[in-house]
Amino acid sequence: MKKYKYLLIIAILMVSGCSIDRLEPDPLSFFSPENTLIDKAGMDGLIVTLNSSLREEKGQNDGNLLLGEWNYSDFTVNGAPPGDVLHNFELQMTPNSTEDNECIVYWNLAFRSIKNANVIISRAPEIELTASELNEVMAKALFHRSYWYYRLVHQFGDVPFVAEEVTSPKLDFYTHSREAVLQRITKDMEFAVQYLPVDVQPGDVNQAAGSFLLTKCYLSIREFDKAIAEASKVINNGKYALMTSRFGTTEPEFLTFSFLDSNDFDVLWDLHQKNNKSLAENTEMILVSQNQFNTIGSQNTAKSRDTSPTWWQARDPNGTRACTDLDYGTGLNMIQQLGRGVGRMVPSQYFRDMRWEDPDDLRYSHNNWFGMERYVYNDPSSAYYGQPFDPASVTDIRQWYPIAYNKLIYIDESGNNQADRSTSDEYVYRLAELYLLRAEAYWWKGDIPRATADVNVVRNRAQATLVDAVDLDYIFDERARELYFESPRKTELTRVAYIMASLNRDGYTLENMTTNNWFYDRVMRRNHFYVEEILQGANIYRMLPYHVYWPIKEVHIRENSLGHLNQTPGYPGSETNIPPLTDTEQDKPDGMD
Repeated sequence: MKKYKYLLIIAILMVSGCSIDRLEPDPLSFFSPENTLIDKAGMDGLIVTLNSSLREEKGQNDGNLLLGEWNYSDFTVNGAPPGDVLHNFELQMTPNSTEDNECIVYWNLAFRSIKNANVIISRAPEIELTASELNEVMAKALFHRSYWYYRLVHQFGDVPFVAEEVTSPKLDFYTHSREAVLQRITKDMEFAVQYLPVDVQPGDVNQAAGSFLLTKCYLSIREFDKAIAEASKVINNGKYALMTSRFGTTEPEFLTFSFLDSNDFDVLWDLHQKNNKSLAENTEMILVSQNQFNTIGSQNTAKSRDTSPTWWQARDPNGTRACTDLDYGTGLNMIQQLGRGVGRMVPSQYFRDMRWEDPDDLRYSHNNWFGMERYVYNDPSSAYYGQPFDPASVTDIRQWYPIAYNKLIYIDESGNNQADRSTSDEYVYRLAELYLLRAEAYWWKGDIPRATADVNVVRNRAQATLVDAVDLDYIFDERARELYFESPRKTELTRVAYIMASLNRDGYTLENMTTNNWFYDRVMRRNHFYVEEILQGANIYRMLPYHVYWPIKEVHIRENSLGHLNQTPGYPGSETNIPPLTDTEQDKPDGMD
């Protein structure tokens, strides 16, 4: 009986342990005794792991992580019902909330990647490598560490900087200032760019990707001339160019869709097809995360499901549901051609209206953009079968909105005829964004002609009308047109807000960053959901200035019991903040053991 008693106790502990591991976020502890990397093969394997972490942001099976970067910013909101989805930032984004799930997932993903990068940075000098091998592996590790710290400081503000591998349990982290972190990763990337390889296999980090990240770092620390020079190294080196002619392949299923015109495919369609992103002939791609069907580590993602509307719930003027997600084998087989979306990314009215500014823009062509006028009632039993949606009958914001069809609708290779999940390579960096980053750098310098010229390079490829002059708002409007659901939107907006405050531009200051900032003002200029505080379910859409940064979760602060992690100003707990460290070589305040 005693033996059974002990077995029962062990079983209970194992079950409770699994439950805790499943429910609790990872603490900010880097102790990893299982790491035994002692040769180049081990280092290369860990670099593969780091590269695969780039896929995780866009490779979620349900609830794409990048949704947080877009829905927590100026052009979209999450339309799903409240409960586990963020609408009201004031109530639902707190140090202890769970509705802002992306905050904690980004934190954990970033610090896991930083931990892995630091293993390489600490151990590579101690193993048998040639000088060139050592420089390359260090450069790749520094890229990944810098990539995630760039994201963290523009998501959370001040965060702890971990400079080396942690080889024993550590619960005494201290916060570093975002400026100190930005200065450090800029120096790290200056080193990395020298030794990153020029040519790599798809998915690996090359020198151009290093210059891309370094351009963003230079912008962040207000080194605009250096940002221009670094971006120009890639733009002008002859290896990269915007794609202007058709290339690659289109999946044959698309050719049968009644919603697409076989004569209307263009280069922007080709650019965003999953089989074309990593092609050698694609001179626009700089860094592409790998996620290909039936390969080790691939993940079936819910990109289409997350971003498309719940059109299948739409009701007709009689109040009767007039759409179906069943396949009737008719020409209105919308479930195959649009997928069964759940409305987690609803664009603002301003974003929708940008389409009408230039009807010749290829980004809004028939195949690339599915406008609201094209939704029809598809249930054969409905009296309104085949007729366009009636605006007066739409009772839920999730049911009816436009989508960037060429980017968001994929064919599911597994045989599922609902275009809601699929595997696909995804752009991390491509050349069009680099032009817009350089345009921004020119704008900060007051060189409006060159800023406008760079924006027009991107617009010209899209056959859009060229503009005479741009301002910062226009550059970010163009970023949305070109990079919709590609780049981390909130990160880049917050970066600009930080630059504005650092330069004391337009009344913004670092001292008042969480009460008066460009990020919040931009959101209020572009996102009517937050301006009008529209009610969706039980919560309104509400955002306040301090939401320029996300809260650090209480679980991380509490488990760091021997140190001090500052809470983001504006959130409960920030009243106990202490001055952040300003030296990234320092891991605790002066005078402390």
